[in-house]
Amino acid sequence: MPALFLPLRINADDARRQFALRRFTNLYGLRRRRPIKRTADGKAASLELVWMPAYAFRLELTHKEVRSSAWITVDASFGSCAIFERVSLLYERETEEACFPPRISVEDAEHRARRGMLRYVLRKRGTKPMIENTLEMRPYYAPVWVYYFYRFGKKIDIAILDGYTGGPMGGQMRVAIINAFIAQGKTDDRAPDLESEGH
Repeated sequence: MPALFLPLRINADDARRQFALRRFTNLYGLRRRRPIKRTADGKAASLELVWMPAYAFRLELTHKEVRSSAWITVDASFGSCAIFERVSLLYERETEEACFPPRISVEDAEHRARRGMLRYVLRKRGTKPMIENTLEMRPYYAPVWVYYFYRFGKKIDIAILDGYTGGPMGGQMRVAIINAFIAQGKTDDRAPDLESEGH
C-alpha cells in the first residue's frame, strides 16, 4: 500500500563517511567503530536503512481576525515534536523496505502536537496566536541509517544517522530503533545482543 515518505538524501557511501567522522562519542577517532561486516573492498557492510514513523499535523492559528496555519511533526515512536517545514517534500510511493509501525496513536500524537505548538507560540516574541482546529494530518516515514559495530570486544552496538539531513540522532531515536527491532522479532542475533546492553 502506498505511503508518504521524506526523501532519502544521504546514500550509503555518505552514511559510511558520516559514521567514520571524529566525534565526541568515539573519542574523536581514537576509538574506532569496527563494523560487524565488511565488503570485499573493506567498506563497512553492517549498514541498514530503516524508515521510522511520524505524524505531521497542520494546526489552525488565529490572531484577532487573521487566520493562518502551521505544520508540526510528532515522532510516532517516542513522541517528540518540532515545527515541520518539509511537508512539501513528502511524496507517495510503495516500498518493501523496513517501515516500522507507530507506537503512539493518532489521538496521542495530536495532543502532543497541540501541546508542542503551544510551547512554540509562548516562546515567540510579539503576537501570540491562538491554536484552533486541527486542519490536516499526514502520517509519513523518515529515513534513518543504522550502523552496527563492535564496542568493547564482541558486544554489538548501533549508531544512527538522519537519512535526510545527515546529522547524528539522539538517544531517544536509538532506543526507539532497538525497541522496534525487538518488537519485530528479528531472527538474527542483533536485537538480543543490543537488548542485553541495557539500552
